[in-house]
Amino acid sequence: MRKLSFSDIRLNRPLPWDVFDDCGTLLLRKGYVIETDTQVRGLVARGLYIVAESAAPVAPAPEPEVKFDPFWLWDDIHSKLVRVLRDVETEDYVFDKVTGIALLVNVLTDKDPDAALGAILLKDCLRYAYTHALHVAVMSAIISKKLGWSDDDRRDLVCAALSMNIAMVALQTQLLQQRTPLTPEQREAIDRHSTEGRELLLRKGVRNQRWLKTVELHHQRLEVPNEAVTRPDGVAMSQLVRILDIFCAKISPRAYRQAMLPPVAAREIFVAERDYKNPFLGVLIKEVGIYMPGTFIKLENGEIALVVRRGPNVDTPRAVALSRSDGTPYMDTIRRDTTKPEYAVKGAIPKEKVLHRVNLARFWGYVH
Repeated sequence: MRKLSFSDIRLNRPLPWDVFDDCGTLLLRKGYVIETDTQVRGLVARGLYIVAESAAPVAPAPEPEVKFDPFWLWDDIHSKLVRVLRDVETEDYVFDKVTGIALLVNVLTDKDPDAALGAILLKDCLRYAYTHALHVAVMSAIISKKLGWSDDDRRDLVCAALSMNIAMVALQTQLLQQRTPLTPEQREAIDRHSTEGRELLLRKGVRNQRWLKTVELHHQRLEVPNEAVTRPDGVAMSQLVRILDIFCAKISPRAYRQAMLPPVAAREIFVAERDYKNPFLGVLIKEVGIYMPGTFIKLENGEIALVVRRGPNVDTPRAVALSRSDGTPYMDTIRRDTTKPEYAVKGAIPKEKVLHRVNLARFWGYVH
């Protein structure tokens, strides 16, 4: 078998061979036409093979220009994470796979943190057990970048965030639909999941002590020494993950309740944590601001708008107008500078009350 690359596949032209996956399963028959770069990226990432003897020579083709799209990358990261967490007991190379996903999270947040924050609020949350881990990982990458942590520090932190609930994915999924109080057995499983997560990661070959300790301690309220803020150990990382775990849970919808607006969630956490020394809480509140990207807002002129970028101040985000004051939707992407009095933000609007369809790539400037 010979593995195919980008240069082997021509868009909008029939494939000259049958194409298989790495197990020999037929994926695409000879003559199938691949029409988009997105299809090519997804298929090549999965792994495409042809029988070497039948491989007709292919004229070299230039590699397609791969443009960064944070929302495509989000979906790719999510699908990879689902596979690892869902099948962790039978997965091989868990350390390598989670580390690879963590590196992609850091790429996403380094290139466009505002788009990554917007995805937390606007992307589908149906597979919450997996999506929540990605939310916390994205927030971890953004906050640790702000704190000036090294690449190694950020990698270990994000790995821990991705795998913090690895021992209770099935239970987490079950509890989403449960309307009755927790059973004693469920409560015990929740109490054990941090320790069991550490043991599961150990069994799967993870030996990084900061990663393991962060998973083990991420539900315990612990004091963080001042020096650990800039030179983080497992305790410091666990306290950052703990705060972000709570925050991301509050701003995500459930079957039985609506999502909480980010500033309300941050304020609740601040009140609950004010008697404890958690140096990361102030950074979280400052980074999220009053209007986190992905928040729907009403402007002084009556327009409904969507926050797409953080602004110069916590109350002056950059936004895209969605509709006029009478509710008529705009057809074009209209940017609004909320530092101007006529476009000042009057307040946030819950997502459930906004009926507009949102094209994330277009509103964040990735489709022109």
